[in-house]
Amino acid sequence: MSREKATFPFVEARKLRRAAILCHRHADPDAYLSAYALSHLIRKFSPATVDIITPEGMSTLTKQLQQTFPSRTLEESQRDYDLFVAVDIGHTELLKNWLGRITRSGAMKILIDHHPEQKGSIYDRMLVDANASSTAEMVLKLYNELNIKPGKKRAQALLVGILFDSQHLAISSGSTLRACVELLDEGAEVEEARRLLRSPPDYGEVIAKLKGAKRLRIFRLSNWVLALSRIGSFQSHVARALVHLGADVALAVGDFENETRGSLRSNQRFYDSTKIHLGTQVAEVLSKERGYGGGHATAASFTSSSGEGEVLKEALALISKLLNAQPVEVN
Repeated sequence: MSREKATFPFVEARKLRRAAILCHRHADPDAYLSAYALSHLIRKFSPATVDIITPEGMSTLTKQLQQTFPSRTLEESQRDYDLFVAVDIGHTELLKNWLGRITRSGAMKILIDHHPEQKGSIYDRMLVDANASSTAEMVLKLYNELNIKPGKKRAQALLVGILFDSQHLAISSGSTLRACVELLDEGAEVEEARRLLRSPPDYGEVIAKLKGAKRLRIFRLSNWVLALSRIGSFQSHVARALVHLGADVALAVGDFENETRGSLRSNQRFYDSTKIHLGTQVAEVLSKERGYGGGHATAASFTSSSGEGEVLKEALALISKLLNAQPVEVN
């Protein structure tokens, strides 16, 4: 392949034969829809066959969205690729068994993400903007930089991705709103995006939320309310539900296949007042040397080998220290 180019995909596009766009494990709507729109972008200027890789599959909502925005997806593949593009990864460990393969490959490796950058990157090029609401917003920026119109279908997909990751624009900036207006001008519809994001409740998710509430421990730290719970699955859904119930910060953890998985959520008021970043100041610290973790200011996840009981103790101590407040359990 010819020498590196100055613009995406940073190689001679016409010589690409096969490209892989990789999502994080259990891909969420922002990851999959970003990959979906990006696959069409690559095919605009390249003859490459593009595979979307979803290690360990997709979330229930993502599977539902795939029916509207279909694309070839694989969990495993033995094919050789000339180009790897990782989208919305957050942490390389979320690539699961693809991590080793990508690391060993001599192909161009690109990251497109809105999570904070990791140290010791495996990528040749990183397009990272931690201020972006979503990876979908960044993919739209790529379309603009390459002077290519996404068209109505891709515009709709990107709008859904933005609404999902920005919590229906509850977490957004001026650039996010401008991106939405641009997508509306391309033919996307807000109400259609909202409709697509509405899904019938998953039985397992509902039970997990109710169990999470039943097992809840509540702490007051100064003027803030911290909710802690143990649940074996759907940790992110449980943590989000606890914030919706009124907690300022929530952590749901559970042991699964020899590791402890945790999910953190906070409301925007907590972050605006304290500037505590759940991804870098909590998730990364809890996972240090015993797993991996990261995420956004108000939403993060991690793994650890400490066990759920120990993780809850560590989390309570860490958040108390960051707030400089003595925790008082509310019975």
